[in-house]
This record gives sequence, C-alpha cells and structure tokens, in this order.
Amino acid sequence: MAATALMTVEDFVHLETADNEAYELVDGELSPLASSNLEHCIIRRRIEILTNGHLERSSSGGVVAEFDCITDNGIVRRPDVSVFLGSRWTKLDRKSVPAPYPPDIAAEILSPSEHAQTVNRKVREYLANGSQEVWILDPDLREIQVRTKPGIRLLQPEDTLETPLLPGFSVKVSDLFAD
Repeated sequence: MAATALMTVEDFVHLETADNEAYELVDGELSPLASSNLEHCIIRRRIEILTNGHLERSSSGGVVAEFDCITDNGIVRRPDVSVFLGSRWTKLDRKSVPAPYPPDIAAEILSPSEHAQTVNRKVREYLANGSQEVWILDPDLREIQVRTKPGIRLLQPEDTLETPLLPGFSVKVSDLFAD
C-alpha cells in the first residue's frame, strides 16, 4: 500500500476549493474544524469588537477573527480571535495567509464536539511558538481559562477579564456570555 503524501503549508494555502475554509493543517493532514453555532458566533464577535475597540484607542495592535496562523512546522491553526500586538501586527503582510506566527493572544471558544486533548494541544502549540496568552472560553460553564506558560487563571462569570498585554482592557466575563 502506498503512503499518502503529507500536505505542506504551501499546499494548504493554495487549495482552490472552499474546503480549506473548514480545516486546519495539523502534521501535514487536514483537520476539520467544528461548525460554529449562533452562540459561538456571538461570543466571537463580542471578543473581536471589545479587543478591537481597545486596540484602536491605544494604537497598539490589531485583532482579526478566523485568521490562519502558522503555530509550528507543518501546522496551521485558525484561532476564533487573534490579537497581534505592536510590531507583530505591523509586520503582517495584509495580502497573504497564513500569518507566519501565532497571535500574541489566541482566543478559542469551545464547541461541544471538541475534545480536551485537542484544545490542550492547540494551547501548547500557541504558547510554544510565540503566543503570550490563550483564552479558552467555555459557553456551557460560562467561564474563561487564561492560559500562559506560567499557569492557568480560571475566571468565573462574576470575574473580570483583564490582561497586562492590553493595559486598560477590562470586561466582565458574564458580559461575554450574555444572552
């Protein structure tokens, strides 16, 4: 039986079908992304609007949703929301994908079909390759895990999401999950 050739990042970028909209590239193979439900889309949009508003006021970076980023050799991930700060934002080529590095802050909203092992692998990839924080938002529990190399902060609905990476940024966790 012949071995299947693994896909390169270059191959992934040049896929000419709409199928690449629903995949990440993991170890040379296409990995399907879970479909977003309405709740997921609303939460993603709130994070994007709030972080973007903050970054526009401070002129310290940019935010994008559903943007492909290389996290490791042969791995292209698509965080729900990507926050790039300072020169990492200004160095991005506006006309090409994927970003050559992961965002400073990657936000991932859990979907019911995601497994903890998959999420933990993504977090490790982001942090090992340049991300400073990963926000894991759990709509069912209405909580956020802020993951960094030193550890994990668990935020409950009554807590406030703040980060030293975005001085002055502050949002109540419950507001991100509001109906």
